[in-house]
This record gives sequence, C-alpha cells and structure tokens, in this order.
Amino acid sequence: MRNSTFIAIGECMVELSFTAHNKLQHSFAGDTYNSLVYAKRWHNELDCYFLSGIGEDSFSNLMTEHWQQHGISDELALTSGNHNVGIYAIKNDTNGERHFDYWRKESAATQLMSLIEKHGSEPHWPHFDLVYFSGISLGILSDDDKARFINLVTRLKAKGSKIAFDPNYRPKMWVNKAHAIQWLEAAYTVSDIVLPGTEDHQDLLGHASVTEIVDYCKKYEVSELVVKAGKQGVYAFDFGQAVCHVPFTPAKVQRDTTAAGDSFAGVYLACRMANKDVQSAIEQASGAAGLVVQHQGAIVEHAIFDAFRQRLADHTVA
Repeated sequence: MRNSTFIAIGECMVELSFTAHNKLQHSFAGDTYNSLVYAKRWHNELDCYFLSGIGEDSFSNLMTEHWQQHGISDELALTSGNHNVGIYAIKNDTNGERHFDYWRKESAATQLMSLIEKHGSEPHWPHFDLVYFSGISLGILSDDDKARFINLVTRLKAKGSKIAFDPNYRPKMWVNKAHAIQWLEAAYTVSDIVLPGTEDHQDLLGHASVTEIVDYCKKYEVSELVVKAGKQGVYAFDFGQAVCHVPFTPAKVQRDTTAAGDSFAGVYLACRMANKDVQSAIEQASGAAGLVVQHQGAIVEHAIFDAFRQRLADHTVA
C-alpha cells in the first residue's frame, strides 16, 4: 500500500532573524513550506513534495538540503539560471508580533509557471492526494501566471487530487482589494478545503461574522470550510452545515507568531489525510499552533515539536 502524497506550492525563502545579541542567523521558511514541514512531522508516513522555483546560488543549495532534512522531496524544485531565491528579515516586538523586510521581487519562485513549462516535467509528476496553496502562492505571480496557476490546480483536481487553500491575505501583494478578491474567488472555485481567518474576510470583504463567511463560501461549493476566528475559536462546516466549534485556548506565552497559521494548516491537513475527524484535527492543529507561537522562528526545533506531539498522543490514548 502506497503512502499518501501531499504537495504544497509556493515560495520558500531565506529567513534572517535577529538573535538576542542583535546578530543575524539564517534558516528557510515560507507559508506553504512551513505547513508542509509540520504536516510531515505530524504524519511521518506522508510523502511530501514542495513545488517551487529555486536558483543556482549557494542559498538555493542550502535550501534544498534543508527540505531533505525535514523529509520534503526536492524533486519538484525547478531551477532557474537567471533568478535566485528570495530573502526576508524578521524581527519580533515584545508581544511576539512580527515585522518583516523582504527581498523577493523576481525571485525564482515568481517564475514558477515558466519553469514548469521549461522543465516539461508535469506529465511525469506522481499523483498527489492533496494539493495545498495559499494567497501568497498566487500573490507572487504575474496575473498571466496566476491564471496559468489556477489552470494547473484545475488539472491536478481533474486527476483526482483534493485541493486545499488558505487565503493568507497580505495587502502589499495586491494592486487593491478588488484585485485580491478576484483571485481569492478563483481559488475558492477550485478548492475542496478552505482555511480562512476571519481577518482575511473582514479586511477584504467586510465580513463581520463567521456566518457571513459561511454564506459567502456556499456559492463556491467548498466541501470543508474551517474558519479560524481568533479568540472565538475555530469553526468547521461541511457544505455550509455546522460540524463543530473548538474554543480558543491561549498559549502560555506568545514569543513569535510567525508560523501559527502555517502550523495549524499543516497539522490539520495531515490529520485529515490520516482519516482523523474534523474536530480532532482542529484540536490537534490548535495545540500545535499554540506550541509554535511559544518559540522563535517559523520552524520549531524537531525535538521540541516531537516531544509535544508525543505528549498529545499519550494524552489522547489515556
């Protein structure tokens, strides 16, 4: 019996963060990549692939090594001879909130659709049980490439892949709200699982309640809607019908919120691929996110995360 296959699409970047002595250290991160790492950690039997563009620079080589160390295949790391990987620097305030500086314009990942065409590899890709992308995956592309990207996802869906999408709205990536809404709706149209935050819909569409979000998503026939509503908790719906509500549990401390949503998405999707019910998947994903915000950086140390996962597993069995 083959393992389930999970592909995330987007951009992995060099992450520069400040140490306590105000010196820089580097790692690698990006929203969908972070989710994939946490999915693999939660459900190690998954075969995980990351589809993105990379360069021929030294950071690109280090990046793919980082993927392999985390159990992520670099088979779909498509190389550009003219573009390097993006870089961002992150600094956190005393409340753990993030402040970013980016150097990602015309990075290799922004050339993804041209690289897919150039490498001609799509017909040889394995079947993917789950395909995951985000508003950032779309936002870095030109509008022509956004359309080509949606067509790619549509082709994968036609081959039997389930499609998951997180809006992850970042205003600076879009011309205006209308521009962002246009592509949000294109993504919703092709998605089976949608993981919006209430802030995404409030900022973009003025939706002031979970009910408004549910009503809006009904026309796109989203089969699995998971709404992250901050301190209200998380609400899940099946074709618009309420499934469950999991209350918010605050973390003991909030040191770095960088990958809270990313870890939630990764663990939730991994649980669902392991045939966990929706409520159990949300509870485990929320617990993982609560751990992640207590630690610096997007990717928590393997030993810390694995110990948490084991404690949760032992508690569940008990």
